[in-house]
Amino acid sequence: MKPRFTFSYLRTLIWKELLDLSRDKKTIFTSILLPLVMLPLIGLLSLALVAEQPVRIAVIDLDNSTYINPYLNVTFSSKWVLNNITYYLEKYGYIVNISRSTSILYDPNIDLVVVIPKGFSKNATSLDSIARIIIYKKAGVQAATRAESTINSVINYLSYILSNKKINSIASLLNTTIVPDALRNPLQSMTEIVTIHGTPAQPEVEMKNLFARILVLGLSFVIAPAASFVIDGIIGERERKTIEMLLASPAPVTTIIYSKMIAATVLGLITAIADAMGLVAYMFLFGLASGIPFGLIVDPMILLVHSITAFFTILSTITISLPFITRTRGIRTASNIASIVTTIGIVFFFTGFIIDYIRLPSAILYPLYLVPYTHSILVIQSYIVGYYQRALLHGLVLALSSMFLLIFTSKTISKEKLLVAPI
Repeated sequence: MKPRFTFSYLRTLIWKELLDLSRDKKTIFTSILLPLVMLPLIGLLSLALVAEQPVRIAVIDLDNSTYINPYLNVTFSSKWVLNNITYYLEKYGYIVNISRSTSILYDPNIDLVVVIPKGFSKNATSLDSIARIIIYKKAGVQAATRAESTINSVINYLSYILSNKKINSIASLLNTTIVPDALRNPLQSMTEIVTIHGTPAQPEVEMKNLFARILVLGLSFVIAPAASFVIDGIIGERERKTIEMLLASPAPVTTIIYSKMIAATVLGLITAIADAMGLVAYMFLFGLASGIPFGLIVDPMILLVHSITAFFTILSTITISLPFITRTRGIRTASNIASIVTTIGIVFFFTGFIIDYIRLPSAILYPLYLVPYTHSILVIQSYIVGYYQRALLHGLVLALSSMFLLIFTSKTISKEKLLVAPI
């Protein structure tokens, strides 16, 4: 008589699988603690290393003069520029060396050289010349790029002050009123952040969108642990000679498969939650260090949506891999086959970080609907822009397709295939 499916069998087998999982300390550590700890650790380590990385900058004032424009009556000194650049660079932790010779450019210990050329002060006060500062940046030095950004910010600020003086002097000569920005920037653009429906939105909406994209990318790292757990639950039990005891029980094969799939999915879901929490901790710590309130963009609802999406995404992954895993003889071969499926998922999730799937043309998007990972991406992207019904629809498609795959693939597996792999 063929064994019948009952929930009591399923409950008992799920408890058995979860008990096995609880005893596997290594899997729990790598699947839960590492994602939860690694992102904040990376953030803290990066900030610490940036703070401790010595960046040596040489500032050379070849002009070394003060010039008074006789027509505008504007006084300008290259030393004023040198002092400001030096002050702000040292304020941000850079090591500054004031030099008198450009030969320091050939010193390999210097990461960036700032040169104030001759005639700088005269050009700065004129109406028909531009005073330029030359920045020599050593190629391949990441810290030099950050220092260059700081110097350009200082120069833009000093340029703003000097241009105001020159415009005010011209206004005095013409005996008229001139708004500096009307002369300096007669054409300007203004960006207003609005929702997908055109209503005003807060500036943090953009940051929430980035947060959601990172969560999509995070799905790449939660499908592999679940697949590994399924491989160990089937191939591992076969090699340990324990699967015969399961198959000898009154429970049908489908119930055994369901229990292993659900346990693996629970492991993946816990990993997804740990990844999300690690990301939140990282952004919070980075916000404390940078003074940016990243904590304001963390939406608890999007974390819930991410967790539900991760659950069915993992279920889809392991059910797609299941027929191939059960037909392999060893863990290595099964891992190679599972890695093909997870690689496809990683490709989709990386593109989902960059591309707005909700904006893809129908001719491209509709064929992609055949891949469950497309719906995983669309759930999160639709929710974050306010298409809640669309997010719910794709969530239902993802859930139903994953359960259909689970039922369908489990029907293709027999006791013989679990005991002895054909390949």
